[in-house]
Amino acid sequence: MSRPTKGTTVVKANGEVDLGTGPRLWDMLNQRLQGHGATLIVNLSELDFFGTTGIRVLERAQLLADDTGTLLFVFPGECRSARRMLDLHDGEGLHTL
Repeated sequence: MSRPTKGTTVVKANGEVDLGTGPRLWDMLNQRLQGHGATLIVNLSELDFFGTTGIRVLERAQLLADDTGTLLFVFPGECRSARRMLDLHDGEGLHTL
């Protein structure tokens, strides 16, 4: 996690986001989404794998972000599985960089 500017937090995931690690990602995002009016960027660029569990975590995080007035952005970087899952995701609300 880093804070490049006041009011902006970047959560950088590495390794894999799957059934086993999805709850840890949710816990981290949930903690960061408890404030109001901030910007949260989820950086997936260093992931080796991003599965459907990751999309579910991001959808849940987006709902909470909407409730708290937080801007949530997802940066897939060069992670192919994250890009693929985000491309296949047809739901509204996830904002990618």
